[in-house]
Amino acid sequence: MWYLYLGYILAQSYAVVEKLIVSNITPLAMFFSVLVFFIWSTFPVAGYLLAKICRAPANLNSKMLLACGFGLGFVENILFHFNVLTYGQETLGTFIVFCLSFLLAYISYYKPLQPV
Repeated sequence: MWYLYLGYILAQSYAVVEKLIVSNITPLAMFFSVLVFFIWSTFPVAGYLLAKICRAPANLNSKMLLACGFGLGFVENILFHFNVLTYGQETLGTFIVFCLSFLLAYISYYKPLQPV
């Protein structure tokens, strides 16, 4: 699950860094904003954890989880970029990614890494 979270954070970090650079806020407010970002980013990938609690197979390796986490974050960004969701519907975007990460745990694609 940590790789899924890390991939999601990587995809979402561009927007956060951009907002922090262009805004004129104090360093303490920036720290609080980043802290809230890390905490709020756990909710979308918590669907994966919920599915594992429900005994989903969840057989993806770490590289695949990292790529899927990045893809989930990218999907959420795309929803807002192409106005599928408006900026008042952030909770709906979080719920969509939560559901997608829940479904991701039921994909059992496991191929062991083979040495070259």
